[in-house]
Parts: sequence; structure tokens; C-alpha cells
Amino acid sequence: MVGNMKKLTMVCIMFFFLCGFTLASDNIIPKDLQEYIDNAEDCQHFAGEWDSHLSDERKKEIENDIEQYCTKAKLLQNKLKEKYKKDTRKIEIIENYDI
Repeated sequence: MVGNMKKLTMVCIMFFFLCGFTLASDNIIPKDLQEYIDNAEDCQHFAGEWDSHLSDERKKEIENDIEQYCTKAKLLQNKLKEKYKKDTRKIEIIENYDI
């Protein structure tokens, strides 16, 4: 009886381990999509920092950051929309950002 319980316990552990691994592997984001997400988030962050009351120097720094990250995000957005046009999950991620 104890031997059967150990076997059943091991089978359950293996089952849950493999199910967890399968679910985790489905959530892996490709590098190009992660690069887009990073740039889009930085773009939105710096766009939100801009304020007319900032010093001219700080405004210029923020404008440069916006140019860097938003330009890259827009280029990646167009490229990835085409690449992943048949993957609704990835398209949903891409369209989540207003660039």
C-alpha cells in the first residue's frame, strides 16, 4: 500500500511539473517582440515625463530619449505586425501600445 502511494505521488508530481513546464513555454516572448515592448514602454515613459515647466536642458534630454525609443518602437511595430499577422496573441501585445 505504501509503495503504491509513493508511485501515485511521483506520478502526480511529474504530471504537475510537466503541465507547468508546458504552460510556461507557451508564455515565452520572442526576443524581437520583447525588444519592441521595452522600447514602447520607454517611449511612453519619457513621453509622460515631458512638461513645459522643465528646464530647457531637461526638455532636450527627454526629447532625445523620446526620439530614440519611439522611433525604434514604431519601426519594430510595423515590422512585427507583418511578421506576426497570423498570431492574434502577439498582435494583441503589439497593439497594446499607442506609439
